[in-house]
Amino acid sequence: MSAAASPVFALAQEATGLDPTILVLAQFSTTVGALVAYAVWRGRLPYPRTTRRGVLAPLCAAAGLALMVTLVLWLLAIAEPHRWQSLHTSTLPAPLALILLAQFLGAAGEEVGWRGFVQPILETRMATLSAAAITGLLFGLGHFPMAGAGLAVYSVFVVSAIGLSVAAAAVTTGRPWWARVLVSTVLHWGVNIGILVGFSSADESMLWMANIAVAMGLIGAACVPFLIRPNRRGSSGSPAPARPVQAREPINDYY
Repeated sequence: MSAAASPVFALAQEATGLDPTILVLAQFSTTVGALVAYAVWRGRLPYPRTTRRGVLAPLCAAAGLALMVTLVLWLLAIAEPHRWQSLHTSTLPAPLALILLAQFLGAAGEEVGWRGFVQPILETRMATLSAAAITGLLFGLGHFPMAGAGLAVYSVFVVSAIGLSVAAAAVTTGRPWWARVLVSTVLHWGVNIGILVGFSSADESMLWMANIAVAMGLIGAACVPFLIRPNRRGSSGSPAPARPVQAREPINDYY
């Protein structure tokens, strides 16, 4: 359903003339897919148990991870002959505050579907790290317009998406659905804004995509140990027992 909604949003983007720097409407296609799945399989969708409470610590961790991605990109840029330009607000199509808000909503539109729905469902079927990697793979492949820049660029982008997904899993696993969405949105939004502000001349070249893949890959790799820590039974990264959402957490709390 998300794939069907994406071209509809693309047409709406073109019809409204909305500048993609402000917001890409297709980001909400995964939310549409999640809502349709919820409507069809309501009450039959398993969801992992909530084992962690509190949201301040994971929010701070997500912001820190986003800053680390930006820092790695900056260090890579120093070592390269090409210099990516930082943001000049005069070049923006709208006030920066509006863009920041719209970008946050766009990131949330994606995260409702990916880290709020797909990844938790996969966690009931497999180890958390595997669920995160598969979610990232699907997340990256879902950005199929990137294929227009070439298969190699598209493939490297998918690698970066997997790194982001693993990092998101490290700070969201075990949280209730709303915390998963909020925390992963902060991470996703922070990375996007770091790129917008620090590297506004970024493009779809192989050099830039390779930089993104290196930065995301390093951050994702650093988060892997947090996903494979032994659980209380001594197994490594085993999935939490599946249960119907409505058993202890009412389904209407999910959206």
